[in-house]
Amino acid sequence: MKHRWLVVANPISGQGRAMHHRHEIEAVLRRHGLEFDFVVSEHPGHAIELVAVAVADGCRHVLAVGGDGTVHECANGIFRQRAVPTEEVTLGVMPIGTGNDWARTHGISKDYAEVAALMAAGTHRLHDVGVAEFGDGSRRHFVNVAGLGFDAHVVESLPDRTLGPLAYLVGLAKGLLNYRAVPLGLTFAGRRIDARAFVLFFAIGRYCGSGMNVAPKAEADDGLFDITLVQELSRWEVLKSLRRLFDGTLLTHPKVIALREAEANVEAGPVPVEADGELIGHAPVRFTLLPRALRVLAPAGDG
Repeated sequence: MKHRWLVVANPISGQGRAMHHRHEIEAVLRRHGLEFDFVVSEHPGHAIELVAVAVADGCRHVLAVGGDGTVHECANGIFRQRAVPTEEVTLGVMPIGTGNDWARTHGISKDYAEVAALMAAGTHRLHDVGVAEFGDGSRRHFVNVAGLGFDAHVVESLPDRTLGPLAYLVGLAKGLLNYRAVPLGLTFAGRRIDARAFVLFFAIGRYCGSGMNVAPKAEADDGLFDITLVQELSRWEVLKSLRRLFDGTLLTHPKVIALREAEANVEAGPVPVEADGELIGHAPVRFTLLPRALRVLAPAGDG
């Protein structure tokens, strides 16, 4: 069981690509000599349950076939179980989702054969994991980027996750029409920043929102969040700055504050919070980091 992979497919990721290509994916895995069990998540949160049970039963290798949301659920399944330390479980992704931002950070190919070869080689690295804790006692883990403000507003208003790569840009354009900056207090290391925030990111990876480079200096194993606070912007300022979101120059904007911290509290009204592209709760929220707490499948040059 320790050498078998649990392959968790999201049937709606990438406009249903996981199920349309299931036989091809399974054939590629077999050609690379991999033993696996292929399961399909049936509803939101189901992958968490599938992974937690499998790891408790002895599974030590998990492949998410989907996008960032599927990776998010699989990671939370690994952290839900208590049978084995989380850093002894390998998490990989076959990126077929809309954004694939976590895969983009790690240079993981969309080619099925290349992912299978990576699985067979077993190349991995240890990866930081974020924890978001809410006032009601609930918590969620995340491996890429968490955010509140405009980012979470767009995720909350996305009309259909199956629209493809343009889905987030459609939501972004619509969101600008009715979004208002969020007044918040950010407390960390004995300091406090009060601001009206356009968006606030807690990043482990570098990308979110289908390729937005919101934390260009982030490293996935340095034990720190790259915190990016974009202060209130007018609609015209947002439009003028869109290029910065994608070309890695966001941190040079005069209304951006960049920090590197291992934990912080965010006090705000009950605005939504997203992580890895999934809505996970509402502020206020506390973010903490678990350094090198998860083993992830990654190319040899990554990191």
